[in-house]
Amino acid sequence: MSARARLGGGGVVVALLLLGLLAGTASPGFALRGPAAVGRAVAGALGGGPAPATAAPSARAGETGPSIGASDAALADIPADYLARYVTAAGTCPALTWQVLAAIGKIESDHGRSSAPGVRTGINHAGCCAGPMQFNLTNGPPSTWDSWGTGVRADVYSPVHAVPAAARKLCGDGLARPDAVGRDPCPQVLGSAALHTVLRRYNNACWYAHEVVTLAGRYTRAAPAEVPSRDPFVRALVANPQITTTTSHGCDPAADLASGRLDLRVQSLLAVLAERHTIRLSCLHTGHSRFVKGTTRVSNHTVWRAVDIDMVDGRPVSRRSRPSRALALWLDGLEGPLRPSEVGSPFAFGRRPYFTNEGHRDHVHIGYGWLAG
Repeated sequence: MSARARLGGGGVVVALLLLGLLAGTASPGFALRGPAAVGRAVAGALGGGPAPATAAPSARAGETGPSIGASDAALADIPADYLARYVTAAGTCPALTWQVLAAIGKIESDHGRSSAPGVRTGINHAGCCAGPMQFNLTNGPPSTWDSWGTGVRADVYSPVHAVPAAARKLCGDGLARPDAVGRDPCPQVLGSAALHTVLRRYNNACWYAHEVVTLAGRYTRAAPAEVPSRDPFVRALVANPQITTTTSHGCDPAADLASGRLDLRVQSLLAVLAERHTIRLSCLHTGHSRFVKGTTRVSNHTVWRAVDIDMVDGRPVSRRSRPSRALALWLDGLEGPLRPSEVGSPFAFGRRPYFTNEGHRDHVHIGYGWLAG
């Protein structure tokens, strides 16, 4: 993985697909620093070694959704063979839950369903990683796949090999001895210091840890409902001095931000943008029209998957604003789950995901689709 920002079975088939589950494409992995023999030794101690290329196992000898703690959302979203592999692989590491593995699989490749480069063949846009769990093939030596996988490049595309390898990596990076992990690298994210540490080694960002932890919670049956304002990541966004809001455009972005209902990709993007700019949010969800102006297409604002920004670094968004142009151009360099599917602005860049029109002369619109391509 690189420092670049870059459903169902198990018993009853559930028809309801819950909005808000993160859909993302591949993001790069981080190379293990150390000899390949160390990775192989740890993998062996954890019951490592590639899983045999057989039919997908049943989820713990035929256990169904309720007995493995799977929520309706998990059963509706996760293919049966992937669910079984997540459950089996997580069982090799006492401190690892299958929900965490599944959340990573969702973010990295939509459980192998993404058509993004590097998921089924080749390598991702960042030029490093491949497979449903996005192991690094280029950093090193050794690469993360050489350390935790089979070392056979073709195997990285198979969940038979990739899912157990991801479990070994997470366990070897800290979940084998969670009590030995010291300082929490992401204190603003729900979960333990050990979990945050290993997720940072999978993708070096606290927003990524937040997405995994939140998705894992949504995949857990009968998980206690969190009061949105108690989520420390959401509270940090609300309190961030780099992010302000305005109601001058008829929307209520402050209340929307505090609600915790925003798509995880929007939450993550705001956290990253606030590290680079001061931004003023002019619209998120409340107050925006249901449809894209002049069409019958449902706006991504309606389903909590978009943000409008009308000021960047203290200057109103306009064709003459250099900070706004810099922010819009920076979005084009994003890969993986943070890459938007639409960016409206005053600037005519003439390529995807950009567009410009009369309705986007005074703000930057950033939206995400149901599935990122």
